[in-house]
Amino acid sequence: MPDDDRPLIGAVQPPEVHCMTLNVRRRVPRPTGHPDSWALRRDAVVALVTSEAPTVLAVQEALPAQSADLTAALGSRWEPVLVGRGRRGGGEQVGLFLDRSRVEVVERRSWALSRRPHRRGSRSWGTAFPRHVVGAVVRDRATGACFTALATHLDVLSPWARLRSAELLGRIVRERGLPAVVMADWNCAAGSAPWRGLAEAGVVDSWSRASRQVTEPYGTYPHYARQRVGGRRIDGVLVTGEATVERVAVSDRRPGGVWPSDHAAVHAVVRWAS
Repeated sequence: MPDDDRPLIGAVQPPEVHCMTLNVRRRVPRPTGHPDSWALRRDAVVALVTSEAPTVLAVQEALPAQSADLTAALGSRWEPVLVGRGRRGGGEQVGLFLDRSRVEVVERRSWALSRRPHRRGSRSWGTAFPRHVVGAVVRDRATGACFTALATHLDVLSPWARLRSAELLGRIVRERGLPAVVMADWNCAAGSAPWRGLAEAGVVDSWSRASRQVTEPYGTYPHYARQRVGGRRIDGVLVTGEATVERVAVSDRRPGGVWPSDHAAVHAVVRWAS
């Protein structure tokens, strides 16, 4: 089997939970064979997810047709919890795919990343379009533990919006009162102000806490080019203090020789304190 077809993480055993985040890159018109073409990348995304078999997968930047493609191709094993950023829940989506064999969805919610988080589609802090977070409270069938999983995509242009959004994410985690994993395209590097703000709220970068780093510390936005060690990690998995992080990875896999996205997937295997 080619190296690019070997999973980085492999099977996890309870009480471990495999969390994975991937900006799937929204579909745009491209010539046949272009590395950014969704028609080319779709099977690579599916191959990546099915071989890595995350317990909880967060996705960003998925248009409804892409979400439909993934839902159909991944099959009934993964339950989709996806919401668009528009006022009626349409448009570009962020959300979760959850392994039904391992976790049960107890509650699903979404919040606008704005001063009015309960008003879907609202904007604040200078964002060009709405940003939002999609979450689920899940129960681990193997251990009985409950935790909150959140997926989001912070603003690309406004540092102020990213910082205020991070503050809001910290409040959401505190209000749920459960162990939590927050997975995102943060659109800013690890260690920057939004990451630091979340750390102060008790939501910390899994990479810095891991017992083992499976891969080199690659940047997560290679844009279909060779990945660079020490590049900016703008995608990441953050966890609350109850989590022990067993291992982490930034994916360098190209199933079938195809980059799944212009972003690299990020993995973290965690277990919650009893």
